[in-house]
Amino acid sequence: DFDASRMLFSMPGSNGCWQVFEMGADGRNLRQLPLINEPDVDNYDACYLPDGNIIFGSTAPFTGVPCVTGASHVANLYRLDRATGTIRRLTFDQDHNWCPTVLNDGRLLYLRWEYSDIPHYVARILFHMNTDGTDQKEFYGSGSYWPNAMFYARPIPGSPSKFVAVVGGHHDLPRMGELVLFDTARGRHEADG
Repeated sequence: DFDASRMLFSMPGSNGCWQVFEMGADGRNLRQLPLINEPDVDNYDACYLPDGNIIFGSTAPFTGVPCVTGASHVANLYRLDRATGTIRRLTFDQDHNWCPTVLNDGRLLYLRWEYSDIPHYVARILFHMNTDGTDQKEFYGSGSYWPNAMFYARPIPGSPSKFVAVVGGHHDLPRMGELVLFDTARGRHEADG
């Protein structure tokens, strides 16, 4: 959390699927968050927002990745309003949205699997949006052949344009690769940044 008193993580929950849990930084007060608790829905990749609300990925859309005949369930991003318990879907994509994190300007950065007008193996592009789901647009990599995927992107504290990400290939080891420093002030395409 932004005050370093709590943390979020995913593990199998009460329904046997991946769920988001929260506990104190001291290891106490472990609890499963009241998210989309259906028998075959996974919730994961959660992050806190500065206002205390939570963004998370969920397979609740019940969509499967087309290139593997639906065998891999797609996660889209949702927002939990902690005060009301209301959950709102933020992305409506046929493929995954992963690794949400808050940028230094308060916008949400996330990895989007995008198939439109691009070769299949370079389909993971960093997007950003307002935390209410509005103004979704490319952040880095649109139309680029490199990097193939930028997992776990995180902004550099105090920098308006720098971030790090784990760069991996489309079918490499899952979410593994080289740690690369990018600077959007130098460019947003290929290795320009």
